[in-house]
Amino acid sequence: MPQVMWFIVLLSIFASTTSAQTTAPPPPPNPVLQAANAAFNTRDWAKVVENYSTLIKADTTLAQPYMRLAIALTALGRYSEAKEHLAIAERRGTAPPQNAFRRALIEAGEGRLDSAFARLKDATDAGLPAVPNPGDSLPQMQAIKRDPRYEKFVADLDRNARPCMYNKKHNEFDFWLGTWDVRPRGQIGGTAARNVITKIENGCVVHEFWRTASGGGQSYNIWDATRQKWLQFWVDGGGGVNEYSGEFRDGAMRLQGDMPASTPIPARQIQRVTFTPMGPDGMRQLGEVLRADGTWTPSYDLIYTRVKTQ
Repeated sequence: MPQVMWFIVLLSIFASTTSAQTTAPPPPPNPVLQAANAAFNTRDWAKVVENYSTLIKADTTLAQPYMRLAIALTALGRYSEAKEHLAIAERRGTAPPQNAFRRALIEAGEGRLDSAFARLKDATDAGLPAVPNPGDSLPQMQAIKRDPRYEKFVADLDRNARPCMYNKKHNEFDFWLGTWDVRPRGQIGGTAARNVITKIENGCVVHEFWRTASGGGQSYNIWDATRQKWLQFWVDGGGGVNEYSGEFRDGAMRLQGDMPASTPIPARQIQRVTFTPMGPDGMRQLGEVLRADGTWTPSYDLIYTRVKTQ
């Protein structure tokens, strides 16, 4: 057989083998696992124990079966066994906040509420943002809820879930929030631009929605704890992108960065922007660009007037 023909035959064999490999049917579902998951979802704790016990006999390396066994055993009041399986789940890599919460329920079931709340503190210190499921439905949780210390636990959960609501740095730009009419400084009357500033993403992001008769844009502003700076990212309908960073200092938000230059060729221009509150219902926004000689010159100077809500 000519060499070329051998090559074609080999290619054909490789292609058919590859096709067979890629089209192989998935392995059949594990009926024990299906039954275990169904029992867990319906909170049939006795069935959970039965089926997950079978699963760990076949494979002792997975964390989830041990964790779910610990949860079921806790619900059934079999606390000694629950501790054993929870310890194995921890060694297999389950998350520390989850582990601490499950230990708290065991402690509460054993009537040791001081220890239970110590474990709940461990859970929130490790970043737990909400009561894991199942949690509220378990009888051990009811003893925790009746204790006055439960309120602090809930507050600590919320602090983890919405950290920006509790960090004063994220409030430094709050004077900008609201709906504003905006005009160039010194202009009296005429059509005003409209700027609507809100907080989004659990209070972490200050969102600007700017509109004029000719177009508009938006900015996203956030305190970045990793860089200890405020960041602003502006985009508009003309394809412009402005990027700034800075800080609240001397009674004003002071940002500096760069923006598209007003030249016929693609270029960036250094600009600084200062937001200065003027009482509860006014604000000034001053933009300045850096000239070639190292001096700053105004690019815009805007006065904000708060729009009163009815």
